[in-house]
Amino acid sequence: MKKIIMLLMMISLAVITVACGNGDDAAEENNTEEPATEETPEGEDAAEGESEEQGDVAAQPEQNPVSEDELVEEDQAVATINDEEISGSSYNRMYPLVKSTLQQSGQDVEDTEAIKDQTLNELITQELIRQDAEAEGLTVDQEEIDNEIAALEEQFGDEFASVLETSGFTEETFKAQLENDLLSNKYMESVLGIEVTDEEVKEYYESVAEESEEDLPPLEEVQEEIKQTLSTQKQQESQEEIQSKIEELRENADIEELI
Repeated sequence: MKKIIMLLMMISLAVITVACGNGDDAAEENNTEEPATEETPEGEDAAEGESEEQGDVAAQPEQNPVSEDELVEEDQAVATINDEEISGSSYNRMYPLVKSTLQQSGQDVEDTEAIKDQTLNELITQELIRQDAEAEGLTVDQEEIDNEIAALEEQFGDEFASVLETSGFTEETFKAQLENDLLSNKYMESVLGIEVTDEEVKEYYESVAEESEEDLPPLEEVQEEIKQTLSTQKQQESQEEIQSKIEELRENADIEELI
């Protein structure tokens, strides 16, 4: 599963929005810097095919199991944003990822109330971005989702199903999250101007190739992973702008937390 970390990066903006803190007191202490430190070597590992650190991150949910008491009923509404409900199933899917992300950045994961708040913040932020993206006329076609799924299935082969299971996803819920992430990426590019060019991807690949003692896979096989890594880095660098936009969306939204 040498590219598991890239799958985890694709399926959620948790690393970004948790790092921003969403204005929450529980997230204000150094959340911005530590996740950014983790991203760069992960991107290099994806290009070089190294898996030691990736395996450590992928195993995180198993090292920090989530108890039933930390989760909610699947059909329970955990929040509403402009009359749109966020379901318990979405919360239960996001909670373990937030928990492992917080631990990966060196934060205390014993405070389950703080993790709950972070999870709600993440889900609310995603929904706010989704709603504003749609208001901007941004959409994701089924073909785009299918192409991403096909690329991942080709990368992971027979391991794809187990990777989803390890990440807490079914095929259906993964497709829903993937659609959300593709829309978020379009939003970052269109509304916030955070874009990665083909030339930047090529330069990154060539830079890693020069430093690597091993032969790398062809560029076309890793360009999406590299693009995602560079996009994540740019989002980390643009946290102030992203946070400002998130705060603007929150101020103009009707938000009610129900748990």
